[in-house]
Amino acid sequence: MPLCGPSRGLLYISGSMKVCLAVLNRDGRDHLAELLPTATRAVREYGQGCPIVVLDNESPGDDLAWLRTNYPEVEGVSQRNDFLFSYNRLLANRDEDVVILLNNDLKVSANFIGAMVRHFAEPSVFAVSCKAFNWEGDRLNSGPCLLKVLRRGWIVTGCQLDRQVLSYTLFASGGFMAVDRRKFLALGGFDPLFYPAYGEDKDLCFRAWCRGWTSLYEPECYVFHREGGSWDRGRHRSRRLIEISNYLFTWRNFRRPWFRAAHRVYLTWLTVRKRIEGDGNWVESFREARRLWRERRREALAGVPQVVDLGGLQRMCGSPVAERARGEVGCAA
Repeated sequence: MPLCGPSRGLLYISGSMKVCLAVLNRDGRDHLAELLPTATRAVREYGQGCPIVVLDNESPGDDLAWLRTNYPEVEGVSQRNDFLFSYNRLLANRDEDVVILLNNDLKVSANFIGAMVRHFAEPSVFAVSCKAFNWEGDRLNSGPCLLKVLRRGWIVTGCQLDRQVLSYTLFASGGFMAVDRRKFLALGGFDPLFYPAYGEDKDLCFRAWCRGWTSLYEPECYVFHREGGSWDRGRHRSRRLIEISNYLFTWRNFRRPWFRAAHRVYLTWLTVRKRIEGDGNWVESFREARRLWRERRREALAGVPQVVDLGGLQRMCGSPVAERARGEVGCAA
């Protein structure tokens, strides 16, 4: 399948595209008070109509009542607390072409909507992410994500901070990404294999690449991110979830025999090393990942394609859009 080939029936005419901005919230009224003034400014700057929807995950406080009083033009929708996976139901019930997904712990630039949405005129685009600074604005935290190396049966990804041009990226951050709603639903949305957090955005965009749908990094617009503001579970808990998600992502998406063999050898060596080092946290993360994989393996692998040309994907990620990398990324059932 061509990397940037046609996607029939999904070509949008610039100016007629319907867009929605969706904010995920739980007990985050103070965050919303910072975000919504910048979001409404971005809607005015966009100038073509873009409803703002606050998707409230059963906040224990009065977030929706506060929203109705202070931002009556913003739609509030209440759903059960399902973390990022709440978006799956929301997007299934919307009719916009593009939905911009935002955490509540952000502030966005005035050109945020238009700069991201314009790329969906290209029918192969699945997702667009943007530049991100820390809350104070004195540190850049983002760049195109690379599939850096595949060695010893392991996947390594990294963010290229020094490449601040429109580029292809392995994935767009789930905290601030615009997605083609139809493609999102065709992929089944964020996979609950990664519940409750971490890895679901990387997995989603990787599966999109397998279908020839690209993800872009757009540095012309930006967000300020209060890191950890919407996920207050402690550093140890976050690290453990990240480790688990890395295993699940690898086991699900990299199924070629040569890689699986190398991966098994590497895991045997790594397990012995971690036990000698007394790294109990890693051992517990690995055990939990194996338990989850045994429980969910059959469902997770149903219909998942295998990437044929990983080298092509490596060359593509991080390359400027104006200089499209040669090669294709295909998939096989």
